[in-house]
Amino acid sequence: MKFNNVKIGNKLIIGFSSVLLVALAIGYIGYNGMKLIAVHYDEVSHNQLPGIHSLMVISHAQTAIDAAENALLADNLSQELIKEAYAKFDDAKFRADTEIRFYDSLPHSPKEAAVWKEFVPAFNDWWQHHEIFIGLAKKHDAQNNEQAYNAMRDYALISSAIPFAKSEKLLNQLIAINLEDIELENTQADKEGDVALTLLLALILIGVVLSIAMAIIISRAITIPLAKSVRLAKAVAMGDLTVKIDIEQKDEIGQLADALKNMVENLKGITTEIKNGASVLGTSASEILTTVTEIITAAAETATSVTETTTTVEEVRQTSMVSNQKAQSLMKSSQKAGDSVEKGRASTDEVIASMKKIDDQMNLISETVIKLAEQHRTIGEITTSVSDIADQSNLLAVNAAIEAAKAGEQGRGFAVVAQEIRSLSDQSKKATAQVKEILDQINKSVNQAVGVTEQGSRTVADGRKLVAESGEVIELLALNVEETAQASIQISSSNKQQMAGMEQIVPAMENIKIASEQQLSGIKQAQTAARDLNALGQNLKDIIEKFKM
Repeated sequence: MKFNNVKIGNKLIIGFSSVLLVALAIGYIGYNGMKLIAVHYDEVSHNQLPGIHSLMVISHAQTAIDAAENALLADNLSQELIKEAYAKFDDAKFRADTEIRFYDSLPHSPKEAAVWKEFVPAFNDWWQHHEIFIGLAKKHDAQNNEQAYNAMRDYALISSAIPFAKSEKLLNQLIAINLEDIELENTQADKEGDVALTLLLALILIGVVLSIAMAIIISRAITIPLAKSVRLAKAVAMGDLTVKIDIEQKDEIGQLADALKNMVENLKGITTEIKNGASVLGTSASEILTTVTEIITAAAETATSVTETTTTVEEVRQTSMVSNQKAQSLMKSSQKAGDSVEKGRASTDEVIASMKKIDDQMNLISETVIKLAEQHRTIGEITTSVSDIADQSNLLAVNAAIEAAKAGEQGRGFAVVAQEIRSLSDQSKKATAQVKEILDQINKSVNQAVGVTEQGSRTVADGRKLVAESGEVIELLALNVEETAQASIQISSSNKQQMAGMEQIVPAMENIKIASEQQLSGIKQAQTAARDLNALGQNLKDIIEKFKM
């Protein structure tokens, strides 16, 4: 298995484990070296040094006893000095015995043990001679004569000197042996310390070389492919999708490189699809914007036409009110004429004048009804146009909803606008249907008004003919006046129906006007949304153009 294919965590574990092994080896060798050195120094500190100290104490005690013996050889020695010398004997002997016991408890080398075996009898022999000297000294103190002094002096200088010299010689040999052992232990410790130091330096050098090698290997296995991946990521961030990456590893970095390759390929595919979609979106948005602009123009014209129609209907309503008032006046005049028939010919002139007025009013009513019929046809054409516009708006709303669904999240607001346009279209169609029903009723009323008007005109013509012929036909005039009164009643009734129809047409036209204004507002919103959608498509196209593929 290639090292580059090893996981990054395992690479780091291998590197740190190698360094750790070297560190453990360094620690182990250092610990063993220090342990060996400690053993030697422990031997020196626990055995040789205490042994030398004990031997030195024994030597000092022996020397002190010998010095005290020499002090007793002095002439005219006071009793205090004699007692002090005896006290020194006891103190030195106690210290010597204590250290002999301690030294005997210590471990000894074979050479040291052999000398120590000779020293103990020699020291005891010397002490026996010392005790004999003490006896002679006490005898001299008691007799205080020259013979006793000479015996004490000769024993101290001759008999006691030989065992003292032997004991001192053996003691010096023991000290020399311990010093040699100390020197040997120090030399051995130095050698083992040098060996341990050499191994430590070698392992440290190996550890440094191994650490540098592992650092270089792991660094090259990690940083080089990471640098390639970073260059790829920076290129993609700058919009360059043509860059390639060549990393043949199976670790996490290799997986990252494969993921980056797949990401670039997926980005290429997505960018291509978005680019195509942006082109389609731009074209569709332009078409929708053009269509919405045309609809706005048509809706504005429709609103103007509805306003004019409303004004015309209001004028017709006012005219109908005037006609109704005149019909009421005519009816009252007819009643007065019927009451005044008995007055005779004196009222003929007034009747002629009234008939002339009636004729003029009937002509006016006829013209008004003709205008009403023409306006009725105009309103029918307008309602047909409004219905056609509503159908076109409904179809446009459906197309806009389809395009908004294709646009996805960005077209959600446009879909709402399309739904509002469709709702307004439905309201327009309903209002148009109501207007058509009202127009049918008005058509019936207009037809009735036309018939009544024609009949009134014929009646007025006949009345004028009878009045013009003579005043002898007052009876017949009375009948005609009565018929005229009935006709006036019918005209008044027709005018009331016509006014009722006008009262229904006016709110209907107001509803159409409000619906047209709402439709115009919704279409303007759709126009704004279409402009935003067009700008979005252009921006999306500009963004996609930044990518290199």
